[in-house]
Amino acid sequence: MKCRFAPSPTGKIHIGNARSAILNWIFCQKNQGEFVLRIDDTDTNRSSKEFETSIKDDLKWLGLNWSYTFNQSSRQHIYNQKIQILKQKKRLYPCFETEEELALKKKSLLSSGKPPIYDRSSLNLSIEEVEKKIESGIQPHWRFKLDHENIGWKDIIKGDVSFDAKNLSDPVLIRADGTLLYHLPSVIDDIEEKITHIIRGEDHIANTAYHIQIFKALESSIPSFAHHPFLVDETGKGFSKRLGSLSIENFRDQGYENISLLNYFLFIGSSSNIDPIKDLNEIVKKFDIQSLSRSSAKFSIESLRNLNENTIKLFSYNEISHKLKNIKSNFQKESFWRFIKNNISFVNQAKEWEEVITKINNAKDLNIDDSFINTAVDELPEDPFDETTWDNWTSKINKKTGLKGKDLFMPLRLILTGKSHGPELKYLLPLFDRDKILQKLGKI
Repeated sequence: MKCRFAPSPTGKIHIGNARSAILNWIFCQKNQGEFVLRIDDTDTNRSSKEFETSIKDDLKWLGLNWSYTFNQSSRQHIYNQKIQILKQKKRLYPCFETEEELALKKKSLLSSGKPPIYDRSSLNLSIEEVEKKIESGIQPHWRFKLDHENIGWKDIIKGDVSFDAKNLSDPVLIRADGTLLYHLPSVIDDIEEKITHIIRGEDHIANTAYHIQIFKALESSIPSFAHHPFLVDETGKGFSKRLGSLSIENFRDQGYENISLLNYFLFIGSSSNIDPIKDLNEIVKKFDIQSLSRSSAKFSIESLRNLNENTIKLFSYNEISHKLKNIKSNFQKESFWRFIKNNISFVNQAKEWEEVITKINNAKDLNIDDSFINTAVDELPEDPFDETTWDNWTSKINKKTGLKGKDLFMPLRLILTGKSHGPELKYLLPLFDRDKILQKLGKI
């Protein structure tokens, strides 16, 4: 089997098309198939190498790898060959209506209560009439002549889907300026690369009806199709494709783990629970495309953040140490990771806790009683400290002062961290020596 992902390099990759990429890739992983990256850059005015590079970098960061990649802009000679075949078969025919004329036809049909289907009037033109128009400088656009039959397929996600071709307009495949619309190069590339499975968004369902007939016209086998529903926001509205905050690059810059995004986008809107997973092999094993819902799933940034937070907790220090180095953390210790991992949503927040640990708070500004501080100093154990030191220290202070619970722990937390809440302090003390704590207590 063989799948492909085909982004247009006209912007950064966002959650919608990233989900298509992830679904195609993991479907190949699950079935020992081949994953291909096709760059749909036939729109030369909007496509750029900068966006192409950005898309590839984001896919690599997500963990997606491909067997090979190619650009549609380099394959015009292949398209021209297939175009000639379709013209010879009279499945491509020239049309000369202007956009204004087509708009008027559409308006007239709608006002009459009829569907806005192209009337095929250009098919009535004789060869001489066509030649005369071209000689006069009028360049035609080219439509694909649909066979008026039922177009149906068994969609892997949606189930049985069918269209009556009589209710569809013959699609324009080639513009008057000679540029190709999405349909034709897409189908030709799928044929040339022997793509067996196409997984894409449900906005392509009508396109698939067109594509099936183009496959047939070019005497090619038809791939299996799967159309996944869109993600919507928590109010049920769709996302704008240009919403930069939902780009993969933005999630990466915020500090999300790639495994969290893979996990979330694969299982959101499915019958499977979205549980924190740190092992990609487990995700591949768990994934079943049949479990995807046929209806839209609500994307929640809060749920994704919580998933990332709980995924981080699964990582051992050895698994995360290289990321601490990447953010230039000075605390390259396993004890530091045990201290912070249950209280961060992103690994890069380790820097914030590093600052908390190293900052010296003035006990007087915290309104902490001097007698309490003196007792804390007197009862401070000798170093080196370990994870039992906290309980030993607070137990001794309790015996001297009678304080317990919040009255005992809160002043110490404020002195040591400057915060009223945070990680368990038994994991903090091993990060210090005795002099550092005395400094925080204002005695050095």
